[in-house]
Amino acid sequence: MTFVSASITAIFSTKIDRDPKKAGSYGVGFTVDMGVEARASEREGVFLNGERVSFPTVEHVLERLGGKGVDLRTRLPVSCGFGVSGASALATAVEISLQKGLNLPFFRLADIAHEAEVVNRTGLGDVVTQSFGGIVARVRPGSPSKSRVERFLSRAEVDFLVLGQMSTKEVLGDEVKRRSINQAGKKRLKEFLKKPSLENLFVQAKKFSLESGLADDEIVDVIEAVESRGGLASMVMLGRSVFALNGKGAFEEFGGDSFSARITGCSVRL
Repeated sequence: MTFVSASITAIFSTKIDRDPKKAGSYGVGFTVDMGVEARASEREGVFLNGERVSFPTVEHVLERLGGKGVDLRTRLPVSCGFGVSGASALATAVEISLQKGLNLPFFRLADIAHEAEVVNRTGLGDVVTQSFGGIVARVRPGSPSKSRVERFLSRAEVDFLVLGQMSTKEVLGDEVKRRSINQAGKKRLKEFLKKPSLENLFVQAKKFSLESGLADDEIVDVIEAVESRGGLASMVMLGRSVFALNGKGAFEEFGGDSFSARITGCSVRL
């Protein structure tokens, strides 16, 4: 069994390229101690929490590595900004390599998972963050082996509120949205790197969520409710979800599902 952490993106800007290894994103994200478990299977196809599903990103990995099937388990919501597709792709790549005795280097497997995300438009930077673990600033975009990152560690517990789904494919496919996202993302990454603390990550992430136009009125209301109680909060990219420090009390005012997880520096476990 292979476990890969969820990846929460706080700030990002995109780099689109025909070569998946060169495509990716600038930005900042972090991994937590919840994620996806993958187990290689003799059953053909992808099974998520016991049910067979259409999962093109993971199917791409199986095809590249000659895998037959995989069983995935997660307690995280899908399409809500937790990098489930990236975690599933990376966990599947590692698991199939081990099952088949391929002995492929880790970053080659990570590049395959990243390629699967890019080709299927389910993510641009999650696999990079998941490959390194901790708080990861992606300062040069690309696949895990081609990117350059600054990595920071933290023991913090983060609270999450999930309000709904958001389509990564739709957002990344909108050129006007992507232009405003890229402008805000590069600026906020630069400001974070001037003072790379957890507190400043929340400050810059909130500014990014507003400047990019991604945060809707309900998301803004949740962020302000957390801040009114002395906490810090911002929007999970890309999902209708909020991450916060000391946010539990404020979350009670809103609907949706809430939970907590700790930032982890070890993202991949066998």
